[in-house]
Amino acid sequence: MLPPYTKPHLSFADQLALLMQRGLIVTDQAKAVLHLQRIGYGRLTPYWQPFQQLVPDPNDATLTVRTEQFQAGAEFRHAVDLYLFDKQLRLLFLDAIERIEVALRVDLAHAMGKRDPCAHRSPAFLDAHRANQAMPGGGTRHQNWLAKADGAIARSKDDWIKEFYATYSPPVPIWMAVEAWDFGTLSWLLEMAHPNDRAAIAKRYGLLPNTLVSWIKTLAFVRNISAHHARLWNAGIINQPLVPKPFEAPQLVHIGSDLERRTRVYGAAAVASYFVRRINPGTSWPSRMKAHWQPFPAMPFASSIQGGFLAGWDAEAIWA
Repeated sequence: MLPPYTKPHLSFADQLALLMQRGLIVTDQAKAVLHLQRIGYGRLTPYWQPFQQLVPDPNDATLTVRTEQFQAGAEFRHAVDLYLFDKQLRLLFLDAIERIEVALRVDLAHAMGKRDPCAHRSPAFLDAHRANQAMPGGGTRHQNWLAKADGAIARSKDDWIKEFYATYSPPVPIWMAVEAWDFGTLSWLLEMAHPNDRAAIAKRYGLLPNTLVSWIKTLAFVRNISAHHARLWNAGIINQPLVPKPFEAPQLVHIGSDLERRTRVYGAAAVASYFVRRINPGTSWPSRMKAHWQPFPAMPFASSIQGGFLAGWDAEAIWA
């Protein structure tokens, strides 16, 4: 049986004292307490973790475990610098993903609506193999997705929903329903879409269907991190982007040269840059993302490499 949690509540001053006791340098204690009051110990914790000491795992000598003690030279202000850097990074991603999400709504509604105004409601209009796949928790992939999609419409407070139900009987056609769905819901529908529809949408972006689906799911994962204000700059990317074929997106083939590019946020940034340029060739977003990472905050124990931004990344064509 696991032991109960017994750590006591600490005042902000005591929280700072504990960090200093563990070796974290604090050059301005009053300002540090203010950061703990306004940002919080828990939210700052992921940003000072790179500064903590690593020791051999007692259960496996090939692994290391993080201790609560800080490495010599670690400073509180650097954790705040990382936090502020990450906050701006999330805002940059949300800006790009909003544009991509709006475009994907139009793409799905236009392609699937031609089959049937409610094509999203029946596997007959979708990729039947994927839509009818049995899920571990019960039901099919499509049944589970539809329950979530209908729930989003039922919860919507938008005027168009009220006007629709005051005028017509359900269901809501896809070209209206897409406006109630979040990016994750859209990404799952894209994956279940009829193969011809998926191919038609992918062609708009110069991609193969599987590459398109993979990249959209990567961005859906990043959006969830960003929308929940979680640490992003060095986060592990679970839905890693596929490496494109040279004839698809030659400027992104380089993400296959090192696993770190895809397992960290760099690959997602490159994918977002590709999409926003296809949607709006005159966009400044790639330049803004490049400018954000080039002057990575100077500090020991943390660098842009931990985000997958390896040496020479800014010379790649996707950032030109």
